[in-house]
Amino acid sequence: MKLIVLPIVFTISLSCTRKEVKLKFCDAVYHTNQNSCFVLKNNTDVKYIFYPPSFVDDEKWGYLGGRVWITDKEGKEPVVHTAYINKGTPTGKEMDQFILNEHKDSLLWKKLLVQGLRVDYWGAKNHKVITKTKFVLTPGGEKKIPKKISIFKKDLESSGTYYSFDKKRKYFIQIELNFDSTEIKKYLPTGQLDSLKKNNIKIFHGILKTKKIPIVLD
Repeated sequence: MKLIVLPIVFTISLSCTRKEVKLKFCDAVYHTNQNSCFVLKNNTDVKYIFYPPSFVDDEKWGYLGGRVWITDKEGKEPVVHTAYINKGTPTGKEMDQFILNEHKDSLLWKKLLVQGLRVDYWGAKNHKVITKTKFVLTPGGEKKIPKKISIFKKDLESSGTYYSFDKKRKYFIQIELNFDSTEIKKYLPTGQLDSLKKNNIKIFHGILKTKKIPIVLD
């Protein structure tokens, strides 16, 4: 009787395996002196296109976001600081490049308006950001994603938060990325959306979160 029951249980357990998109760190621990990396794995039967994750902060929605949770064994956060960095007005070659980029964004805005996408100038800039790093994952496919996490003040490129750690405590880090297809569709022309539908590609929508891994304070 046991020989009959075991295969049945094994078959049921296989059928209950969830098919979903997974996000994890590339390594088992996070070294603060190294660049971070994630692996995105598509365990579903759907071909997905991924645009940059979004963030919601102070009721403002934007791109290239993610949430970082750093806690000790007791769930307490390290001390958080906020820095305000003023880079000033660009000059010389930096100003020339700034003007060139603004001109290109104006041309893109006009192009999107011709394609029927009713966005303002900043909407055109958002379109450029979200389409620059898009990628498609077929069923079973995976992709490594490098991502900078600003933990110390020296890591900040602009205004933001950083942490002070008690070296006697052991800390863990966890990352959440929010992919919002509803917002992304607002910045894509109808032609691009129709092309995705024709090729059976869905815009991924959902929140992905890594497991907690230990932090090594190098």
